[in-house]
Amino acid sequence: VIVGLVLLVVSHGRVVTHWNGNGVVDATGPRYMVFTIPVVLVVYGEVSLWLARRRRRVDGLEGINVMLANEWRYVGGAVVLTVIGLITMPLQVGLHLF
Repeated sequence: VIVGLVLLVVSHGRVVTHWNGNGVVDATGPRYMVFTIPVVLVVYGEVSLWLARRRRRVDGLEGINVMLANEWRYVGGAVVLTVIGLITMPLQVGLHLF
């Protein structure tokens, strides 16, 4: 979210929302669209927590205070979404860091 706020200040009116197969911009949107990936990440995190708690309740494992093996997949998904966000969000506002 902090990266989104910084990029919102840096952006120039419209941000890129889609690139075609050749890497050419073919869709743009309003500045607030830079928050799409952070919002998806927050929703993913909340759904992941809900699913993990539900699974623990079903299995009777609420009292365990460590991450279970099947919960690491949620962490992996969050890491993937974070990396995608950190790569694409600067590109949305025209910063080419790579």
